Amino acid sequence: MTYTQPDAIAAITRAIRTEQNYVFAAGLAGAFLRGAGRRRAVNQLAEHRARLQANAVLVDPSDVPATPPGFTPESPITNPKTARSALAALSNTLVGVYADVASVTEGADRATAIAWAQASARDAVRWGVASQAFPT
Repeated sequence: MTYTQPDAIAAITRAIRTEQNYVFAAGLAGAFLRGAGRRRAVNQLAEHRARLQANAVLVDPSDVPATPPGFTPESPITNPKTARSALAALSNTLVGVYADVASVTEGADRATAIAWAQASARDAVRWGVASQAFPT
């Protein structure tokens, strides 16, 4: 289904932009992480790229934001601690982003958004965010 309502387009394009940032940050973070953390970041690159593609088909191609040339995280990614922190913050942001997408979509699209919000909450905790009832 292609969503044409302005609030749906806004929520879905925000999800696309946030996923673009996550992909870029995971690539940066992977350079500083080792072992299981690096494997998780690399695996998440593929997951988040797939989410980007899935979100892009929900809106008209003209509404899909272009991939930015780069992403500047809130704090520079310069070591394993800042790498985990950046991915935790972006994962936590995606919880709210996908809650918004769920509120403006229907059926399988809504179920997918809910599943991705839940997965993002788990990822945020795995990257180091304290568990919370309603992530922000």
